[in-house]
Amino acid sequence: MYNIIIVGAGGFGREVYAWAYETYLKSKNNNYKIKGFLDDNLKSLDGFNINSKVLSDINNYLVAENDRFIIAIGNIDTKKKIVKKLEGKGAQFISLIHHTAIIAPTAKIGEGCIICPFVLVSDNVIINDFSTLNFYSSCGHDAAVGKYSILSPYSTLNGFSVIEDEVFLGSHSTVTGSIKIGYRSKVSANSVAMNDAPRHSLVYGVPGKTKVIFYE
Repeated sequence: MYNIIIVGAGGFGREVYAWAYETYLKSKNNNYKIKGFLDDNLKSLDGFNINSKVLSDINNYLVAENDRFIIAIGNIDTKKKIVKKLEGKGAQFISLIHHTAIIAPTAKIGEGCIICPFVLVSDNVIINDFSTLNFYSSCGHDAAVGKYSILSPYSTLNGFSVIEDEVFLGSHSTVTGSIKIGYRSKVSANSVAMNDAPRHSLVYGVPGKTKVIFYE
């Protein structure tokens, strides 16, 4: 029996709780149960109809052998810090893949990923560790998603395109085929990336214009 612990009890964490419940409990997978949440705000769930609780803040939680963690954090930098902190405590992570997602058998999903409802991951796609694909996002054949990256709802990564580590795709954004978006770049909501973008870029508009920004 493994204990699922959702890290982050905000809005996204509450969504992840519902999807984890459907994936692990409604499916009658008896190897898992949801133990609860970790959040530095112990009152995050107050007023919400969630049949679970915040167990502890992150710093003070003692990791148990059968704990398995899902990182429900929508900010890339915060997620990285929390992952490193929990790794230092000996934490182990699992990937949550909702049953409505379509995942090609040739796709590779890394550790600690969240694949939300109605996502498409096509043939020969690589999703690297701790990436999040939010609902209705899609990755065309032979695409690759770097570590800690986030695909917002309805964003599209077309065939043979690559986003490097820590890239953020806004809602309804599109990366056209065979395009590369560099490390720690952002593609703004409703924008279309039609050319390669270097590291630390912001792509915005249709067709997408690129400017280099620096955020660390």
